[in-house]
Amino acid sequence: MTVINEYSTLPEAYIDKGFLKSHGIDAVVEQGALSELFPAPGAGQGSITLCVPDDRAAEASRLLSRRGA
Repeated sequence: MTVINEYSTLPEAYIDKGFLKSHGIDAVVEQGALSELFPAPGAGQGSITLCVPDDRAAEASRLLSRRGA
């Protein structure tokens, strides 16, 4: 899987995931805690990334850039 974009909110990531799905590209939203070793309650959500299969990464990036994402 290749990370094609990073987000500050989950809704933004899921909107792009749905957009890619409508174009036949499966994507996965991954969310990491601010601290992977000792995640604290209420510490925030950390990184949010959108990943696609390696062989579809260029196409997915192109689609997102063309729609202004």
